[in-house]
Amino acid sequence: MTTTLTVGALARTLGVSEKAVRLWTDRGLLDATRTGEGAPRAYGPEQVVRGRTITLLRALDVSLADVATVLDAADPVAEFDELWGAVWASLEGRLAAAGYVRSVLAGQPALDVPHEVRDVPARLLLTLGGSATLGELAGLIPALTDRLFVALTETGATLAGVPSVQYHERATEHSAARLTVRVPVAAPCVPPPGMALVAEEAGREIVVALDQDQAADQSFIVAVHDHVALAAGDGALAVVGDNRESYLPTWGLGLDGPVLEISAPVVPR
Repeated sequence: MTTTLTVGALARTLGVSEKAVRLWTDRGLLDATRTGEGAPRAYGPEQVVRGRTITLLRALDVSLADVATVLDAADPVAEFDELWGAVWASLEGRLAAAGYVRSVLAGQPALDVPHEVRDVPARLLLTLGGSATLGELAGLIPALTDRLFVALTETGATLAGVPSVQYHERATEHSAARLTVRVPVAAPCVPPPGMALVAEEAGREIVVALDQDQAADQSFIVAVHDHVALAAGDGALAVVGDNRESYLPTWGLGLDGPVLEISAPVVPR
């Protein structure tokens, strides 16, 4: 005879609340049976095993959606490895950002990321401005970029480089920052209303390139922006303009290598 457990008994066995067991059941993570209409939920022995795994995953702050993905995967181990790899990459970024904050507090800002100084040719930029809080940036930047690409088509202009975002202030969760999205064009064009065509002089810039994992960690991006704004701690260069982010063609493709560049225009001190 198969022994079943009630919601309360399963909760005690797993060391979680009855509310958690009911939620996991409602979300399809646990399978309960009923002996009749209005009868209490009953859980078989296999649900204890599954429940223990859910408890372990939740202890790692894995979301319920990701718990379901792992448990229902054809290869749960491979699915977990992929999930945890992303978490670990994020943790590495936060640890690096925390180390940078500590160095700033110590009065010796230092971030262990490579940078380069390179020449930037004169170029024409079709631009569109906006403002957003930190939480709104992820939606605003693609929207403004899409409008600029539509404008390229409408004006017959040719794209001559990668899109970039120039930040005029630093965005936070509660305060909006002014920003300008820019796309290089090969020749002069008449900008649509609300947009501008800007001639940028040749110069030099300091650049830090990030891979996809680094670019996904907001705390690390903030640290890199601060690092670049200080001319990457070099002491030989002075920043003479706003920070920029340039989105490379590899952005969002899941490939190895740089996908985002954070830069600032510089001159020798």
